[in-house]
Amino acid sequence: MEIIKEINRDILDRNICLVPTMGALHDGHLSLIKEAEKTSLLTMVSIFVNKRQFNDEADFKNYPKTIENDIKVLDNLDIDYLFLPKNNYIYPEAGFIEINSGNLGKKFEGHSRPGHFDGVLTVVNRLFELIQPKVAIFGKKDAQQLFLIKEMIIKKNIEVKILEGLTFRDKFGLALSSRNQLLSARGKEKARLLYKILNEAKKDFLHNRELLVFKKFSSIYSNDDLKIDYLEILDSETFHTPVENTENYIIIIAAYIDGIRLIDNIEFRLEKL
Repeated sequence: MEIIKEINRDILDRNICLVPTMGALHDGHLSLIKEAEKTSLLTMVSIFVNKRQFNDEADFKNYPKTIENDIKVLDNLDIDYLFLPKNNYIYPEAGFIEINSGNLGKKFEGHSRPGHFDGVLTVVNRLFELIQPKVAIFGKKDAQQLFLIKEMIIKKNIEVKILEGLTFRDKFGLALSSRNQLLSARGKEKARLLYKILNEAKKDFLHNRELLVFKKFSSIYSNDDLKIDYLEILDSETFHTPVENTENYIIIIAAYIDGIRLIDNIEFRLEKL
């Protein structure tokens, strides 16, 4: 594994599969890297904690930064490059393109974290500009982020193929996240409720065909330890409210546990008769 801080011409001449991360690596990240290794391309993992996507300074400071351990973990894998750029390399004083995430970027996660998706799309676009990967892999746990990245690629006509990694869960259904490291043992137990809530909301929808599930499940599960921020049933192909002919659905959730914000989702298909 070669550790690099800048992209040179030699790398640009190679076919790269990029796995962008913010570090604090867990088994979910490793599953994405394994998918990259299945391609015939050189695998590059990037670690860059992007301050521009944090609307809360305290959240940025508290985000787990475990670079030494991350390097040890990656050393045991079959990757070709670890990209560790400095902030001024990603965002040079000479300027860079700032991406506006549009109306969808202001909804759901973007409503609670203003400017978050502008920051996400800006850094992803910069990584694409610098590395020019043939393929990039993103996890499906961050569903709204993934949708907006794919939308940006189409709008900007970026020549990169996106692979979607399945959400990696522990044996209790908790979606793995770097933020899980900030939870207490009791907090992790409470966090496992998110997957339960998602499945119960799906069951409720299939039975009642009722889209407005937030109030119902918030009243059941929200308390001093767990506060649901949003719970929405959407058309997964548009990320808007389902319509009569919708077949592919996604239920998204965000909640605070131990003051830590966690997100999750499940997808399902409902074929029309």
